[in-house]
Amino acid sequence: MMRQLQWEELDLVQGLEVVPGEIGNGGQQFEVEQDGLCLLLTLWPEDSVVDVTLYQRKTRAVLLDFTVAVRGRIRYNNDQRGQYLEFPDCVLVSRISFSREQDEAAFNPNTFGRPLLVAVRPHLSVLFE
Repeated sequence: MMRQLQWEELDLVQGLEVVPGEIGNGGQQFEVEQDGLCLLLTLWPEDSVVDVTLYQRKTRAVLLDFTVAVRGRIRYNNDQRGQYLEFPDCVLVSRISFSREQDEAAFNPNTFGRPLLVAVRPHLSVLFE
């Protein structure tokens, strides 16, 4: 059973301060450049997964590159911790071989997940809580 990623586009635009670009197969990609770094967030709504890549712009050296299954609604938060996007209840999954079995395991209520926080202010940051 496939899931549908849930978010309000305004939340992502406000949190990342960029407008998404459409890519093939229904994906949306947000590209944020800051202080020589580039953050690519690609949302795959039909699979309820998000690809996260952070790399150095000049050298193209990849600092982070992973995919998460998101089991909750993506939200923009502005609280005592700052301004950030929260991807609640995430499970790391394989980008290369995402299969039906992996999908079932990722969305099983017995599989432990963690929130993923992404911020662009005051600087780019990606944090699993």
